[in-house]
Amino acid sequence: MITKFELINPMETIAPRNGKGVSYNFPYEILKGLSGTVKAFNHMRLDENSAIGYHQHIDDLEIYIITEGTGIYNDNGKEVEVTVNDVMLCNKGEYHGIASKNGKLDFIAVIIG
Repeated sequence: MITKFELINPMETIAPRNGKGVSYNFPYEILKGLSGTVKAFNHMRLDENSAIGYHQHIDDLEIYIITEGTGIYNDNGKEVEVTVNDVMLCNKGEYHGIASKNGKLDFIAVIIG
């Protein structure tokens, strides 16, 4: 099965997770539920000056992989600059957030429960 990126209808979110600006979620629905563990597999885009607010993962973990741009990742209260090919992991019980820096930020977000 193949999913063509250009055929995915993005979902726009204003101030995601109490962040700021706008994010766009391009969900790869065919990858949901792989072996019953993948809750979401999304291409995400943050506009310039946008952020996904700092939040906790209670029953799942999340992985980000930066594909374009530069951002600031909040890893349990510690802010770190991230860029293309960087991978971030937020384990169960941990907190994280991410913001664009100097333009848009694209990344893959995978939630595993």
